[in-house]
Order: sequence, then C-alpha cells, then structure tokens
Amino acid sequence: MKTMSKFLLLALVLSLGVGAGLLQADEKTQDSAKKEAPGLSFELKDLDGKTFKSSDYKDKLIVLEWTESACPAVIPLYKSKKVQNLAASYKDKGVQWFSVCSTKNNTIAGLKKFSKQYGVEHKILTDFNGTVGKKFGAKRTPHCFVIKNGKVLYQGAFDNRRSGENYVKKAVDEILADKEVSTPRTKPYG
Repeated sequence: MKTMSKFLLLALVLSLGVGAGLLQADEKTQDSAKKEAPGLSFELKDLDGKTFKSSDYKDKLIVLEWTESACPAVIPLYKSKKVQNLAASYKDKGVQWFSVCSTKNNTIAGLKKFSKQYGVEHKILTDFNGTVGKKFGAKRTPHCFVIKNGKVLYQGAFDNRRSGENYVKKAVDEILADKEVSTPRTKPYG
C-alpha cells in the first residue's frame, strides 16, 4: 500500500509540473502574439508591376492574406467570395487588404487568371522567392496577418472551417473599435 501511495503521489507531482509547464508555454505563445517583433515590413509588386510598401500605410491597418491559387484550402474561400467580400467591406474603413503569393509554383499570368476567375478586386502581391513570407513566418495558405505600423496584431487562420467564425473579421472589427484583439493568434490551416 505504501508503494502505491508513493507512486500516486509521484504521478500527481509530475502531472502538476507538466500542467504548469504547458500553461506557462501557452501564456508565452499568447504574449508573443501580442508583442510580435515591431518593424515587420514589406515591399512587393502587384500583378501589374506596381510596388507596394508597408511604410506607405503608416497608422493604417493592413491585412496580409497569404494565398496560393491551387491550394484546396484557399479555393473554397474564393469560390464562396468570403475573402473578396471581407476585403471589400473594409475598403471604405481605411483597411488595406493584400493577398500575397509566396510560392514559386505560381506565375503572374496564373494569378491574373485566378483573380479574374474569382472576381478578386484587392491587390495580389508577388513574393515568388518567399523572402517576405519567411520574414513573417507564413507557412500555410491561407495564413493571415493584421498589422499596423509593423506590429502584428493578429496572425493565423482566415476562419474556423467548422464553426464558420471569421478570425480576421473579428480581429479587424475589434481594432477598429479601439479594443484589444481578443484572439491574437490562431493556427492556420491549409
């Protein structure tokens, strides 16, 4: 009986230690999402060769939505016009929306076809060598970032595919209402 009690006590202590470590790691993840490295910037060209720089949008919200024209997670969002409608809804509110393509498998001609096929009116920026994508840590499509003056205020998935909750909309709406982003980071899928 004493051996079993010692074993249970040891298991309890180990469980508490692991649980505390996981809780602390989760808090660090949340904190790092709030304190992203200031100074994240970009300078990319659109499909017509015009250069866009984040420094041109001082004190403005920018949504960067990493996309891939053949990605099975991206296509449904564009077919349903979720991305296009959300981008358009913020146009008059001073929010600049850019889709960014960081894959070498795409071409300007292919992205123009994608843009026309799905009625994309916001700018698609090219990062075919992936330099800006790596700088931001974009690893999947769609992977979205809401930034202001180089500070990442939200990063992660466009939405929750199961519940339909739109994380980008929630974050942008909170920022426009002068509130702190309640969910600064989610896990991107795709």
